[in-house]
Amino acid sequence: MDAWYRARADKLPRVSWVVGPNEVANMVSMFASAIPGSMTAVIVRHPFYAGPFDVQPPERLSWLSAIWWRWVALPATFVRFANSAAGFIYLSQNGYLLNLRDGREFEMRFLKKHGVKIVHVFTGSDIRSPVLMQAHEDASGLPNIASYLKYTDAAFRDPGFDEERRRTGEIANRYADVIFTYRVDQKGYIDRPSKPFPYMVADAQFATNLDKFDHVTLPVLLHAPSSPIIKGTQLVRAAIAALREEGFEFEYIEVTGVPHEQVLEHLSRAHIVLNEFYSHAPGVFAVEAMAAGCVVLTSADENIEPDLPRRSNEAWVVTKHWQVYDHLKGLLQNPDRLEAQAKRGQRWAREHASVSVVAPKLGELFEELARGVCVE
Repeated sequence: MDAWYRARADKLPRVSWVVGPNEVANMVSMFASAIPGSMTAVIVRHPFYAGPFDVQPPERLSWLSAIWWRWVALPATFVRFANSAAGFIYLSQNGYLLNLRDGREFEMRFLKKHGVKIVHVFTGSDIRSPVLMQAHEDASGLPNIASYLKYTDAAFRDPGFDEERRRTGEIANRYADVIFTYRVDQKGYIDRPSKPFPYMVADAQFATNLDKFDHVTLPVLLHAPSSPIIKGTQLVRAAIAALREEGFEFEYIEVTGVPHEQVLEHLSRAHIVLNEFYSHAPGVFAVEAMAAGCVVLTSADENIEPDLPRRSNEAWVVTKHWQVYDHLKGLLQNPDRLEAQAKRGQRWAREHASVSVVAPKLGELFEELARGVCVE
């Protein structure tokens, strides 16, 4: 059988890396842009990030074609890539096979058997343990995203959910050549060295000027939560209501569940972005906002999350959940501070999150991995 696989692999077009299987905040496309010769393969269509992807489900699936896609076409694609790719980059906790009962172990073992490198990139609650995050809250006194997930969906209260996260971590520990995550913000069952989650924002998304700060007569405030409760939307709305009651004038925009392009349009006008207030690391949206030249309020804090670069707290206004009103009021009272803060944020985004800076570093790492160099 091994001889058959080797003969089969010799006849297939070579692929450097396969990136997938789930699009998360445009990261599949960004990773692929960093790696020459890579292929993108996703198992579901994303409503707001359309790709294009090299492999994705047909746009319209009947029940019969859906079964064919999931049970025949997708596994066949996986095997083809396993025989032709140097490695797989897995974003989030899913796999290409029906793996929910074994945490991807069969899939990982198959790739390892055939000499394929494996990179795991965790993006949030795909690895975040409710049990460990509760212990972190108890120790620090700081509620976090996991503190409220259990109220938004009963699944997060089920002990089985934490066991799934444990299994995901154990499989990553055993099979991954490299793991990207945040050690505190995404505290999970990873017990080996990891690398910080890599942000990548297209250079074209960086604002070329900050003219919008020349005459800030009516500040534009933007809040675009993907999950309102866990992002602290209730805190933002309370602050907005209180400030309006006090007579402050501003334009407040709140959007959720809209295409990514529409969010970027709002960023081009916004002066202040209210991101999320129960996290210890900035979300992708916060980084995009800094690239667009916005002042960002977020609870991300380098003093809590050790995987953030030093002096990160200068890039945004560190705002804990009880400080949203006070910090926003301070900015509205001092609009002359906005441009300098926006410049600090944009500089951080260029240095730590622009494709032109991050992609070469990642490309070098993946090239070394493909050559068999240990990069942990």
